[in-house]
Amino acid sequence: MNLLKTRMIIKSGRKDSRGITLVELIISIVIVSIMVLTVYGIYTYSHSQVLNAERRTKVQNELAFAMEHMSKYVEQSSGDTLNPPIKAYPDPDTQTGFQVRVDFNSTQTPSDLTDDAWVSYSLASATHTLSTACTPEASGTCGSFVNEVLTDKIIANFVSGVMPNNPTNGFYVSIDPSGNIVEVGLVGRFKPSESPATASERLINPQLELKAKMLSNSASAPLP
Repeated sequence: MNLLKTRMIIKSGRKDSRGITLVELIISIVIVSIMVLTVYGIYTYSHSQVLNAERRTKVQNELAFAMEHMSKYVEQSSGDTLNPPIKAYPDPDTQTGFQVRVDFNSTQTPSDLTDDAWVSYSLASATHTLSTACTPEASGTCGSFVNEVLTDKIIANFVSGVMPNNPTNGFYVSIDPSGNIVEVGLVGRFKPSESPATASERLINPQLELKAKMLSNSASAPLP
């Protein structure tokens, strides 16, 4: 009798112990996979957004610094109707930027243009650098001016003309015929040598454009 009971208990225990079926295992794997992919997608999107914001900020800061530098010296530029304060650099035929006439002498002499200096802004397309330089005029001096690279985020190619709505080059300069006003456009990317073709590429290599019109401080100054 006891043996019969023991057999019944063992049989009953086997009947109650039920394993996981193949269908349940597959469903579990699918659910876990969906959860992992969802979390990974959220992480990837958040990471790309943060990366885009950081890179856009870096490019924007560099372009803004270059614009401020140019605006500062354009506003200080001097000249007259025969000697305009703003002109092409190095010359109209081989132009890669523009230059402005600035009086760096401790004693300002607006009527004497021979003691001034030319501050130039030019683009080296091969290195994507927008640089400054100072060249004294006759007896002029550059004072404490330091030649420097303003940014290396500019897209290659200089264009003499008004910046279009959808710019494809990096440095646009349009000088008013009077030589008193200059319109400048800058186009930069985080990686200027790479041209992003897809939305995901543009997200990690953002492009920004800045445009400004600058007026010489001595616009249309009379002849001495």
